[in-house]
Amino acid sequence: MRKTLENPKVSLMMDYLLIVLGSCVFASGIAIFIKPAMISMGGVAGIALIGNYLTGLPLGVASIVLNVPLFIFGYKLLGREFFFKTIVSSVSYSLFIDIVGPFLPLFEGDRLLAALYGGIILGAGIGMVFKWGGTSGGTDILAKYLNVKFDISIGNANLVMNGIVILACSLIYKSVESALYAIIVQYLTGVIINAMVDGSDRQKEGLIITNKPEEMAQVILENLQRGCTGFGGKGMYTGEEKTVLMVVVRRHEISALKKLVHQVDPQCFMLISEVSEVFGTHFKTYNK
Repeated sequence: MRKTLENPKVSLMMDYLLIVLGSCVFASGIAIFIKPAMISMGGVAGIALIGNYLTGLPLGVASIVLNVPLFIFGYKLLGREFFFKTIVSSVSYSLFIDIVGPFLPLFEGDRLLAALYGGIILGAGIGMVFKWGGTSGGTDILAKYLNVKFDISIGNANLVMNGIVILACSLIYKSVESALYAIIVQYLTGVIINAMVDGSDRQKEGLIITNKPEEMAQVILENLQRGCTGFGGKGMYTGEEKTVLMVVVRRHEISALKKLVHQVDPQCFMLISEVSEVFGTHFKTYNK
């Protein structure tokens, strides 16, 4: 089974299948929660919502009409595989929301609940698309162009464009609350996307600058069963040679680590930071 999944053609087919699934999940979130609650959205999806509200044009059709010129414009920027995966994502979303969307149950409850669950579902859908090499298209392409042409941060470009669309959408809906709920949706969507793409296996990394590296490493190994990696350093104030130990532990082990480090060398210098994913012994195994 492992050999089959490692076949490039089979792997690429699985990528496309999961991108289609993610696009359908994204479309479901809009059809069930976002559109009925009249919550603003950013990007092409938000512009499509405006078009649908004003003219009755189906969301999927509006999305395709808006995306086609952007796809043509962004072909060289995206690269061949990324481009085709984005096309598949956009077409899957458009077909699903226009053909299946009308048959989905509409949430007619509290708008806050619609924003919360809509944001989670949107994040899960877009996260799947991103994780397997696609994108939702639209403003992502413009953001990448601005980054390449004018060295503008992709995040900042997306933030400004989405903000403008959300504001326009709330004006069309004549509702300030619509924009406020949109902020909740955007935040939750971002959190879920980050968790899916970067991984939710967030752990702690400790950098320990000590005069007792051998003893420190041994105590950590014996008590936490965590190995350390040592590399050389030099205190620029004192000129003294130092050994820097790097160790990665799980979140619940960080208190024990600090206690052990203090016991061995109360004068040591320790930095603690968060890492999003850890691959290796006792942690995650990379799966192609």
